[in-house]
Amino acid sequence: MQATQFAPNPPASNPIRQLARNLGWFMVAPVTAVTIVTILLALTLSGYRQQHVDRIYTGVMLWGIDLGTLTPVEAEQELEAAFPYPQEASIVLLDAKTNREWVFSPAELGLTFDTAQTVDQAYQIGREGQGVFGTLREQFDTWYYGRQIAPVVVFDESKLEQAIQSIAAEINRPPADAALDFSGTAVSYLSAQVGRSLDTADTRRRLLSPITNLREVRLQLLIHETQPQIHDTSQAAEQIEQIMSGPLTLYLQEPLENVDLERIVIPEETIVEWIRIQQITAESGRTETQVFLDENAIRTWLEPYNATLRRNPVNARYYFDDFTRELVLVEPHVNGRALDIDATVEAISRQAVLPNRSLALIFQDVVPVVHAGATAADLGITELVSESTTWFFGSTDERKHNISRSASNFYGIVIAPGQEFSFNHFLGEISEEQGYETGLIIVGGRTIEGVGGGVCQVSTTIFQAAFWAGFPIVERWAHGYQVPYYNDGEGTGMDATVYSPVVDFRFINDTPYYLLIENYYNEANSSLTFKMYSTSLGREVIKEGPFIENVVPPRPDLWEYNEELEPGETEQVDWAVEGADVTVGRTVRNSFGDLLRQDTFISHYIPWQNIYEYGPDVELPQETESTPQDTSEAPEEGTE
Repeated sequence: MQATQFAPNPPASNPIRQLARNLGWFMVAPVTAVTIVTILLALTLSGYRQQHVDRIYTGVMLWGIDLGTLTPVEAEQELEAAFPYPQEASIVLLDAKTNREWVFSPAELGLTFDTAQTVDQAYQIGREGQGVFGTLREQFDTWYYGRQIAPVVVFDESKLEQAIQSIAAEINRPPADAALDFSGTAVSYLSAQVGRSLDTADTRRRLLSPITNLREVRLQLLIHETQPQIHDTSQAAEQIEQIMSGPLTLYLQEPLENVDLERIVIPEETIVEWIRIQQITAESGRTETQVFLDENAIRTWLEPYNATLRRNPVNARYYFDDFTRELVLVEPHVNGRALDIDATVEAISRQAVLPNRSLALIFQDVVPVVHAGATAADLGITELVSESTTWFFGSTDERKHNISRSASNFYGIVIAPGQEFSFNHFLGEISEEQGYETGLIIVGGRTIEGVGGGVCQVSTTIFQAAFWAGFPIVERWAHGYQVPYYNDGEGTGMDATVYSPVVDFRFINDTPYYLLIENYYNEANSSLTFKMYSTSLGREVIKEGPFIENVVPPRPDLWEYNEELEPGETEQVDWAVEGADVTVGRTVRNSFGDLLRQDTFISHYIPWQNIYEYGPDVELPQETESTPQDTSEAPEEGTE
């Protein structure tokens, strides 16, 4: 067998391998291109980075300023030149009320621009990426898109606070009240001041935004005002000046002639001492200064004039009609007056601030209870409670006249419950001007001629009426010696002498009713009767005596020479009486028989002699005295 040798056929092609072969040839170009590009990029990036060594990457900007390619030093210079804001006077604060302004730079308020830190921030862009690719991406984005950075600003709020407080120190002021100052006659006043305070919190809050946003600002400050409590004292000062402008004169609108003061002057220095100042809250809520005079001080100053200017009212006088049992008016009442101190004080206070420096005193009428319209029932005068009569047979015409004249002073008088009756008070002045005539009176134990002889007839009669009415007798004096006129009727020891103002007769109306006193002078009968009307309390009055002791006979007759008598003329001027000690007792009981009082009235009468006066050529009787006897025991003064 012969081996046959064939020529081999070409192997069939593999599609995958063929594709790979074809792709290989196809990728040569792109790969080569990529490689070339990469190399170029690397060379470009290397050159770009080499270009920015120690320089800020391109695209970094601040406020429109391109910092790219600048060195940090160049960038700092550029920024400092382009950003003057911190040093500019761009912050203006305004006080709108005073138009005052405060101008600051941001730097003065604590704002500073840190260029070094800002430039360092710009320089780090493209250098602090995350990894190589992150850094490259940041460099590319900065180059392609650009990169705005914010400046690094440092804000020290303590400087802002210090500036605000310095403004507040200039603005702030406490409110000041208006004030007055016066000493002596000098007056000055200070005007009020409105308080002001800067609202520092509001100022701080409204400054922070423009400063931190690097803006100019003109800011109107918020200032709070505090009103003073006392706004104005000028009016008060004017009032004080007016008050001190001179003395005040007080006058009486209806002065009583020869009785009242013509005027009363209040000196200026006294008025100044009365000035007072106080603060009051008005209806508006504001405190006002009030100038006034111290009413208590004025009242104290006026008080002494109250007694001087007071005039007591004069009671009406009546008689009691025994038939109608009513009072019949004899003499109308006269109103009294009393200084109305309160009203006068108010008038002085008002007048003191007016130019007119005079004003009238203000009085109140004092109307007596015993007035013209009073009735018997009103006063409790309803019946006769006591009556007494004395006689004056043999009295001279002058003595009779004086009895009648003095008795008229007591007709129709009314004594109030609890009031003390004083004989001398109602008697008044005894003088010829008052209608009295010269008669015999007892002075120093002697019976001599004088004005008013006979008045003791009236006081004795009133004493006896009060005795029997049971009234308490406060003061009663006996005559120096026994007077024959008074021994008739009640007997010795029932007389009462008076001599104004030393010797008086007084008793008290101790009942709850008014007492009316009437008297009746009967010249035909030589009698004087006193009647007392009131409301009877049923009192029982018992008289004991008179008890007469230590009787002393009259002294020898006394003759005295009187050169005014005619030759051979004699005249008896005093009459002899015995001396004695006389005691009269009185017991007073009420309607129930209870003892009210028990009184003893003691009279010490000295013996007295006949006294004769003689003229020339008169032969004196035997056993006579030519000088008066000792009268030391006689009362110093009396009227009879």
